[in-house]
Amino acid sequence: MTVEFEDTWVEIRRFDERVEAEQHALVLLAMGIDCLLVARSRGTALLVAASDAADAHYQLAAYVRENQRPRRAPAPSRPIGEGIDAALVFCAAVVFVQAAAGRDAFGADWLAAGSAQAGLIANGEWWRTITALGLHGDLGHLMSNLAAGSLFGILIAQMIGPGLTWFAIVAAGGTANALNAMLNTPSHTSIGASTAVFAALGILAALSFKRQEAFGGPGLRRWLPLAAGAMLLAFLGVGGERTDVGAHFAGFAVGCLFGIGLHLAQARLPQGRAAEFRYGAAALGLFAGAWTIALI
Repeated sequence: MTVEFEDTWVEIRRFDERVEAEQHALVLLAMGIDCLLVARSRGTALLVAASDAADAHYQLAAYVRENQRPRRAPAPSRPIGEGIDAALVFCAAVVFVQAAAGRDAFGADWLAAGSAQAGLIANGEWWRTITALGLHGDLGHLMSNLAAGSLFGILIAQMIGPGLTWFAIVAAGGTANALNAMLNTPSHTSIGASTAVFAALGILAALSFKRQEAFGGPGLRRWLPLAAGAMLLAFLGVGGERTDVGAHFAGFAVGCLFGIGLHLAQARLPQGRAAEFRYGAAALGLFAGAWTIALI
């Protein structure tokens, strides 16, 4: 190497591994700073023009700061039994409503009183957005929603607790039914827990995505939860002659928003068994209260 070369270029970093040196050189080239890699007796030197040295130091320091954020350890999973217990309560509540509707219990037409009819919801009968979640057209419709809803609920409960999980699912399902009513004609009517089931899928996908992001999931892998959720929505949410596709998409979209909100707010929400009991009681209260209003 000539004296003129050494006077024109200055060494700003030296790396033990050639690959690491090349990565830092690419950073500088991307910022428009010319550089050279020179093999030394000990490692590989990264050189830049003397006039660019200060800027190069700044850019490399920013690159190191951005790529060395401390990764938080994932929060420990909760006992799966708690999620199963809460899912069984969900199943019991929906089965009770379905059985009562099939027998016109208390002399009431449960289907007429609780279906999500868009025009009536728009006129203020908000409770229909909740009561419709408990009504199903046939046994197959009921069983598929119970199975999928229970599975998603158990998985979400592992992350945020069972009580908060089911309060979020009921609230998101009701919100999605309201959104679907706004986007349809007044005569549009829908029933079924599938809106809440796809809301649960959206919550699960968003929470999983945010956890991957927070814990430093690499590259495209952090997007896998959202991609998987969208694929399940496409696979399960658009088939069937009587499928309310709009309700399913509304459920998934609202669920994603709820999931992001839960991730952001979880650290500030009350935690512990007592808090989970209150969340669960609120979910049951919302469901039972909506049906009480519908039937009186």
